[in-house]
Amino acid sequence: MNKIKAQFSLLIVPVYPMKIRSSVNTNHLSSLTVSHKSLQDTTLFLHNLPDAVIQTDLEFNIKGWNGAAEKLYGLPGAMGKNLFKLINTNLIDSSLKAIQRDLLAIGSWEGEVIYHRHDGEKYYFRTNANFILNESAQPVAIIFVNHNITKEKDTEVKLAEAETTYQKLVNTLVDGVVMINAEGKISACNKRAAEILGFTEEELIGKVTASPSWNAIKPDGSKFPLSEFPAIVSLQTGFPQRNVKMGIKQPDGIMVWLTINSEALIHPGEFEPYAVVVSFSDITEHVNREEELRKSNERFYYVSKITSDAIWDLDLLTNEIYRSDAFCDLSGYSRQDIKPDLDWWFNKVHTQDRERVRKKINEYIQKGYERWEDEYLFMCANGNYKFILDTGIILYRNGQPVRILGAIRDLTEKRRLENQFLIEKEQKHKAINHASITAQETERSDISKELHDNVNQILMSAKLFIESAKKDPLHSSEFLDKALEYQMMAVEEIRKLSRSLNSSFVKVIGLRHSIDEIVLNMSSLQNIEVKFIYDEKLEKKLSDVQKLMIFRIVQEQTSNIIKYSQARKVTISIKENKNIIYLDIMDNGRGFNPDAQPRGIGFINIFNRVDAFDGTVEIKSSPGHGCTLEVSFPLEMD
Repeated sequence: MNKIKAQFSLLIVPVYPMKIRSSVNTNHLSSLTVSHKSLQDTTLFLHNLPDAVIQTDLEFNIKGWNGAAEKLYGLPGAMGKNLFKLINTNLIDSSLKAIQRDLLAIGSWEGEVIYHRHDGEKYYFRTNANFILNESAQPVAIIFVNHNITKEKDTEVKLAEAETTYQKLVNTLVDGVVMINAEGKISACNKRAAEILGFTEEELIGKVTASPSWNAIKPDGSKFPLSEFPAIVSLQTGFPQRNVKMGIKQPDGIMVWLTINSEALIHPGEFEPYAVVVSFSDITEHVNREEELRKSNERFYYVSKITSDAIWDLDLLTNEIYRSDAFCDLSGYSRQDIKPDLDWWFNKVHTQDRERVRKKINEYIQKGYERWEDEYLFMCANGNYKFILDTGIILYRNGQPVRILGAIRDLTEKRRLENQFLIEKEQKHKAINHASITAQETERSDISKELHDNVNQILMSAKLFIESAKKDPLHSSEFLDKALEYQMMAVEEIRKLSRSLNSSFVKVIGLRHSIDEIVLNMSSLQNIEVKFIYDEKLEKKLSDVQKLMIFRIVQEQTSNIIKYSQARKVTISIKENKNIIYLDIMDNGRGFNPDAQPRGIGFINIFNRVDAFDGTVEIKSSPGHGCTLEVSFPLEMD
């Protein structure tokens, strides 16, 4: 409770318009109504009351008291002194302003007060304050009647402490505990009970025990009859119920498993229980483990039936071994041929592998490893050997190996395919090398052709103009200017050829400007409309080798477009999305069938470049509908 120290400034309006009759508690604050003609008469009348009575004026200055008040407070010499300055009190959940307000409003006030006596004792009072009216029905004084409730408060505190101790004790229990009254409703519970059942404590109180809403089931999955609920049985018969197993669905649908005990509470001399105490433990984890074990054994049985792997189970204490039916299918041996021991098995392992396999198993067991695996040749019933993978899990008990569970897989076909793959891989590697050499030779041929057909012709033209200048001095200046013009054209062609071959060119001027030159040449020299879409942020994100790879792909594909597509429009797009670079080159040319037409050196170079960066290439084309080259690869992250 909020204890408010009494404040001692209070202004009382001296005129009270309503006629108030004073009520004084003489028997545990029962009403005593007194009509007053004088203050002296009132004091004498209340002198023998067991409650402490103090009379004050309207400003709380003491004017009189009875014997109980004097005995309690020791009031001699208090006449005329302010009550709240003289006596050390705390108003519980109230204040002097509240007293003033209630007196002015209804002529009385009631509340609890703590009194601190000079010897250190503390007392609790239930106090009534009332106006004393004169013959004109005007308030002339205030009378305080203080009933000692210290013993009641001490009892309340002890009860509260006992209740707190009880609640702490009950709420620390691992088990859930509920009390069920004679009507079959839950009247009390601890926190653990609410947690186990999936409710709050407030939701659990008042719930009917014998209700279908619990969705209770037995361990075999059948419905649990309400009449067999342990609490109901104990309530109806008075007999305890022990270790009853029950499954109950929580409100969210989760099934919890309980083991329940119930005990009837019966008053002495009576036969009918007035309540039942039920305790229950959450055994869901235990039940689930049992169910998992059952399912695991069931899975082991069925897996051994349906898997192509040959399951085996070796008891290291008896040296006996179980093998599934799949082993018969794998090896060709019948059940009668197979001996249940390791010696029979090791005799079938190829001599080049036998000692190694035996030694490795023993070594793994001695070192306490949990998993063993080996590959070796095993002789089947027809005398042929199969290449098998044998895997085992070693089980230990108290540090000692007791069992190995294993599976055998036939790798013969896999090894055959692996060898075939290696052969094909070698062939592909040779084909790539051949293509690379062919590409180099093609590139050299292209350079030679470019020098011969273009640069050489330009230089020959310059030579002819120089010779004409020698023969015709009159027009030599004009011929020399022409010769100089052709020489510059040759220089520019050589520069273009050099740029197309020099990998550092892209690094120096950047990817955008490198591709801009390709776009410019296509537009000006080939009369092809080119749209170039490029995210400028990629200039800083792409590595130099990635930029060069993109440039070479664009260079290669645009060269293909110029040579073969007859396209008039081309779109080049370079974008990024979620750290993936997307390069798309689209044209509106005549197209082709990618499946029917073999890939040339250009496409092979593109695929090889992209593959080196863990990327993908897709060609979308059909006759009459142009061609789209789609390249994607991951952005290199720092």
